[in-house]
Amino acid sequence: MTLGQKIAGARKKKGLTLEGLGALIGMSKSQVSFIENDNLKTPIAPEKLIEIAEALDAPEILIHHCDTCPVRQHILLKLFPDLNNIRRDPAIVVSRLRKEMMEAADAAERLAERYSDANFRSRPDYLETFEREMEQIIDVKRGIEILEFELILSGLHSREDIDRVYERPQRKCEQHGHHLPETTGTEG
Repeated sequence: MTLGQKIAGARKKKGLTLEGLGALIGMSKSQVSFIENDNLKTPIAPEKLIEIAEALDAPEILIHHCDTCPVRQHILLKLFPDLNNIRRDPAIVVSRLRKEMMEAADAAERLAERYSDANFRSRPDYLETFEREMEQIIDVKRGIEILEFELILSGLHSREDIDRVYERPQRKCEQHGHHLPETTGTEG
């Protein structure tokens, strides 16, 4: 699949016309058409490609561009062969996240032990321990962000699917009278 085809597919999936995408990125209908039909005489500027990907909420456009980049294929992959071995499929990402979460649970347990000591801050290794354990806990957040990105990139789920998952706990809290969104006082 070409870059233009990727862009056209993402535009159609988003429900935008050529004019609609053009309006979002400051280009004419014909310019967008040229891009989608791979008729450009010079490669599209990276800044414009980023703008297109963001307008379409389609990071897969940038990944495709990077994966097909001649510099990456002929220079970077030869200098850094480990880049060939990056596995992105969701099963592997979930497995890594599970491992990170288990390590984070252990780190949280160690922190809880420390915080149960009334004088925990007076221990000489307090700050070092805090930073080490919190780093492990924060790795879970990073892992979740990677999982979300890969689920969208793979086409298994959309941003809307993931947003709905985030909304569910909020609705449950509201149903139980907890964590209600703040009102501005202007609602009728």
